[in-house]
Order: sequence, then structure tokens, then C-alpha cells
Amino acid sequence: MGAPDSDILDEGLHRIARTGPEFGGGLSNHAPMAAEALVRLGRPDAVRPWLDEYLRRLDEAPLPAARISTQTWRDALGDRRRVADWEVYFRAELDSLAWQDVLARWWPRLLPGVAAAATHGVIRTSHAARSLAAAPTPERAGELARGLAYWAASYLELPGIPGTAGTLDLTTAVSALPVASAPPATWLITAGLTAGLATQPGFPAAIAALRPPGDVAADLRDLAGEFTRIFLAYGRKRPIALLHAVTAPVAARSVLPLLPAAVARPTYDALWQVGAALYAVYAGGVPREPLPSAAPPAAADVTDRAVAVGDEHAIKLTEACLRLHAESPDPMFLHAAARASDLLG
Repeated sequence: MGAPDSDILDEGLHRIARTGPEFGGGLSNHAPMAAEALVRLGRPDAVRPWLDEYLRRLDEAPLPAARISTQTWRDALGDRRRVADWEVYFRAELDSLAWQDVLARWWPRLLPGVAAAATHGVIRTSHAARSLAAAPTPERAGELARGLAYWAASYLELPGIPGTAGTLDLTTAVSALPVASAPPATWLITAGLTAGLATQPGFPAAIAALRPPGDVAADLRDLAGEFTRIFLAYGRKRPIALLHAVTAPVAARSVLPLLPAAVARPTYDALWQVGAALYAVYAGGVPREPLPSAAPPAAADVTDRAVAVGDEHAIKLTEACLRLHAESPDPMFLHAAARASDLLG
């Protein structure tokens, strides 16, 4: 990010700081993630007008009610009513420690609850951390506090222990997952995951059947690639749910270089678990589509399409897919980005 781009992102984060983490009865505030993604896509010019429209939907930030301490934080984990208390706590942490140290301390603590807010806790935290790595500013540190606070307040563990201990390759492990008979009725993804997995007693054993990662960064890329294909095959009915199985591992992967090496393997295991859960719950009862066979659109075209559509999920998925495509020129990444804009526009 150059200096003008940094100024635009910091200006946007300053505006976003007044808003709450959710709105509309449980929808996640995507403003900071989409703003950072637009800058990464080379479209900082789109940030201000996009925020002008999006911020109108949002609620004001909640007020803190009670103090969280180093002795009591576990009691507040997963309590959405405490999100403002968590933000105060993380701001104090960031005032006394380097942001890298705060991230390294809390990432492994929060990782078992990576399903928090349909993965938006880990995604928002990751977008904030990588922006801080590019240019440490007070606005970005404040956004890291809000991302961690949202993750902690919405912390949610899924059934089973997130650990890969089997022998199956990724494609085989996905095909062996139990799948619901139909997607859940609720449109809130976290509630859908909870209800859907409650009917799948074989889920914990199925996720454990995947073989452990050899190279976590490469295997996270492959994980995102596998779920990109699942999005294209099954995502027409509930695209928003399934695209998070792509954006979450890509966001977390971008932060791995900022974290201790010891957390890489648990990060992979946790993101496999939540991606598998999204597939098991939201691919159920949905006819499989063949993967696109035509030539994909150009990267610049899918970027323009996402910006024109303006949907926050399309913007985030496009940035994630282009990040993957820059490393591994699989046409499915371009097709998935274009599909998201088509479906969500």
C-alpha cells in the first residue's frame, strides 16, 4: 500500500470505529474488511463511496458495561453482550504490548472458537493484522482491537476436536463428510451451523480422518482451492455461507508469517473443521453443478465487477481469489470471483 492508499484506509477505519460489530439482528459489519480488500485490489478510489452507502446500514458501537481482566476473561468468552468490554480490554493490551505480541498471545486462545460469527472474527482480525504489518497506525491498531473483541465475544466451538490425524487426502476427506439433507432454514450462519451439526453425530470422526498438513501455508492454499470448487459446485443456493470456507483460510493464511510457527498447524486444523462444517451443513440437498469449462474472465474484469456490484462478500471473495490466483493460476479462482458478483449483485 502506498501512502495515499494508507491515508484512505485509515480515514475509512476512523469512520468505521463509531459503528458496532453487528447490525440487522446478527449480521456482521463488513466495513473494515471490505475497505481493506478494496485497497488490496488496487481500488482505493472505491473506498469512500462504498463506505458512504454501507455505513448507513450500521448500528452505533455498543458501550462497555463491566471490566474484563486477566483473571476473568474466560468467563466473558463467547458472550456477545461483552463485545465492548472486550474492545476496552484489547485496547489496554495494545497500549502496553507490541501488537504482534498481542496477536501471538490471543490467536491460539481464540482459535478453537474460529467459527465465531461465521468466521468473521478471524477474518476481521486477519485483515486488521495484515494492514498493521503494512503500516502501523493508531487507526489500524484500533481495528485490531475491534477484530479480536468480536472474535472473543462471539467465540464458538464446533463439535469434535479440530485435529487432523487420519490418512485421507483432502478431496477424499471432503467426500467422506456427512452432509445434511437440506440447508438450514435460518439465514444466520452461526445458528445454521449449530443446528445442522447437531444432526450429524459422525462429523467429529470425519474431520479427524484428514491427514495432517505437511506444509501449512501450501496446504491452506489447497484447502481454500478445494472449497473454491465447492462454492462453484454447491453455492448457487446459499453462496454467502459457502464462500466463507474460502475467505477464512485465505485471510488466516495471510497472517501466518506474523505468528509463531507453533500456531500454524492448529490454524490449519481449525480452518479445516469450520470449512468442513460449512460444506456439511450448506451443501445438503443442493444439486452439484459442473465446474465452469469456459475461459475465465481476466483478473481486472472480476475486480471491476465486484466493485460495480458493491456487495461486501463479493469484494472479499474477489480479493481472496485473486490473492490465490497470483500464486497458483487456477482458473477456478477467477470463475468463483465472477460467480460471487453474479449471485450477490
